[in-house]
Amino acid sequence: MLRKSLFVIAFCGLLASCSTRQELDPRNEGVIRLGVGKIVTRAEVGSVTALGDNIGIYGVQLPEKPADLTDLSGIGWGNALSMNNVRSTGVAASGAISWDGIYYYPLDPAHYIKFCAYHPYAADGTNFSVDAPADGQAPVLRFALDGTDDILYAAPVIGSRSEVPAALTFRHALTQLMFKIKDVHGELRRNKTKVLNIIFQDVNTVSSMDIETGIFGEWSAPDNLKVPGIEGEEFAFEEEGPDFVAPGDAIMLEPGLASFKITLETSDGTFSDVTIRPSGEPVFAAGHSYEITITFNEQQAEISAAATVVDWKFGGTTNIIIQ
Repeated sequence: MLRKSLFVIAFCGLLASCSTRQELDPRNEGVIRLGVGKIVTRAEVGSVTALGDNIGIYGVQLPEKPADLTDLSGIGWGNALSMNNVRSTGVAASGAISWDGIYYYPLDPAHYIKFCAYHPYAADGTNFSVDAPADGQAPVLRFALDGTDDILYAAPVIGSRSEVPAALTFRHALTQLMFKIKDVHGELRRNKTKVLNIIFQDVNTVSSMDIETGIFGEWSAPDNLKVPGIEGEEFAFEEEGPDFVAPGDAIMLEPGLASFKITLETSDGTFSDVTIRPSGEPVFAAGHSYEITITFNEQQAEISAAATVVDWKFGGTTNIIIQ
């Protein structure tokens, strides 16, 4: 009996000893924590909380603090990863990112970690995948667009046990377009014309992106993409209603192009090969959102379209004429 009691006492003492060592473990002071500072531009993802559980995070170890902090791209890749495509579980209103598990900085205070992140997370069964990093090469996100995807990347930040990393700043990598159909002389309202579809013709859908620079690879796989949220819905002019309708949702496409061609389908007819160009800008830029106003002018048997540009919310103006 005495032996059993002594064993219990010794076992409890061992537990207490382990607990004390765990609480005093200096690694607990080196837990990695990250936050999101802001979304640089606005779009489908327009707030830090909207990033939610859809961020992929990489943290690569650096043996020392880089001398040049103005350009961290390419540095360290090929070294050990402290965070290897870790998926977020949420983002608080404060910007704090959560994830499953605990990750630590290296014990050596002179060692740093470079963090970068992307959105949306490349999960199995989606149109997204990630190539693992290689020597001097950051992870590469591969994707196939359907027009609804909002791809973002965060430029790298660094941190260590003694230096808190700056907040991750996410930038939209694609260009965004949305539509407004305007009736000048009331013909569309008298006819109660319906907008049935807006289709982008032969737009590239497949590419890849360096997740720390946002630089795209080659684009391919041209396809016709419909503006989401129009087909099957009622976007009709009413005789006593406003002189415009705003059909569908925004569509996200390849940036850097000088023009797009669309097909506009209405209950009164179909208009194909309509060219859209940005006004005041040479190309449809990454991170910019364009509101395309298509104006029907029956007296002149033409349609004009204007696009406006703002940083991922409202972006510039462009006119289109359909004869």
